[in-house]
Amino acid sequence: MSSYFSSFSLNKFTDTITNAAHKTQNTLSTAIANIQLDDPQAKLSLKARKHYLQETLGAIEDISKLPPQYLFLEKKCDSLEKVCRRMLIVTKTFEVEGYDYPPNLSESLSDWWSSNKEGLFNFASSKKETKPPTTTQSSDGDALVPKSFAQAISKAAKDSAEVLKFLREEEKNSSVDDDDEEDEDVSPLIKMFEAWSQCQYKMDQGKSEMDTLMIKEFNHKLTNLVDDKFKNARTLRRKVEDSRLKFDTMRYEVKFTEQQASAVEKSSLEPAADSTNETLDTASKVENEDATGVEKTLDSTESEAQKLLEKLEDEFVSNTTEAVEVMGEITDSSEIINLVKLFHNFQLVYHRQCVQDLENSMKLLNELDSEDA
Repeated sequence: MSSYFSSFSLNKFTDTITNAAHKTQNTLSTAIANIQLDDPQAKLSLKARKHYLQETLGAIEDISKLPPQYLFLEKKCDSLEKVCRRMLIVTKTFEVEGYDYPPNLSESLSDWWSSNKEGLFNFASSKKETKPPTTTQSSDGDALVPKSFAQAISKAAKDSAEVLKFLREEEKNSSVDDDDEEDEDVSPLIKMFEAWSQCQYKMDQGKSEMDTLMIKEFNHKLTNLVDDKFKNARTLRRKVEDSRLKFDTMRYEVKFTEQQASAVEKSSLEPAADSTNETLDTASKVENEDATGVEKTLDSTESEAQKLLEKLEDEFVSNTTEAVEVMGEITDSSEIINLVKLFHNFQLVYHRQCVQDLENSMKLLNELDSEDA
């Protein structure tokens, strides 16, 4: 292993990456040279890609700086998006059926009840062929599988009341003398289990309504914030970077053109070496005429480039302004606060209903306790 790493050279690795980048740059230069002159936008895009590579390699240091406010909003936007995505992963739990009563718990209430309820009260049904009810049926006739903890308790309590009713009927048929006494002993228990079942049933219904609101309102709005608004902000940020790159590319091109024009102007002002030589004078005139033509061409090119540079600068400023506005709206705390208020409100309504249902059930249990006393 050591011999392998000893042969590995970080400098060679770096050189390989640099060579690959230079090859890509040369390929882009060839493509720029071969592209149609009547397609300035395509040519500018290729130049911008080449310019980006040069920036990456450190060949260009003069890079336009974005405003500090923009850079801060970018970081704030990224952080808030990360937080919202993590929160959405948690609140998506409301969309999972039975999230508070996992079916994989082997000792859950439903498993315990289904395996023990027939022998719970230790009575025999040999006198009759009828048996106590073994399960609560749903509206479509299928066995009701609890989907929540409250629903499981409601089911167990309802089945308990049914078992006690069956027991009462059994005792009525088996003993006439103790009929009133048995009715007196079992009836409060039946009422207790029925009240317990009804209370948990209402709480389960309230929970189901809360879950639906969480899914349709809270999760929907949080998903829209993450998948639409933050996505739009990223699109605008890419536009800013693209316009910045094109502006810097054109700025570099204009600077290069100005340097060329300055060199041509300087060469045209230099005196001929030997004014007495007629041949040299003629050559000098030709050179001056050529230089004048080149200078005019460079002036024209420089003028067009300057106009394009101004246009690209306006686009850069406009895109940056738009991105700042959108990111400012997204990171505004009021929207997040309103979402959390919505979340709390749904839970508050549900828990208030639970308190009311429990108080009503407790009132009935107290009445039953008073009657028994």
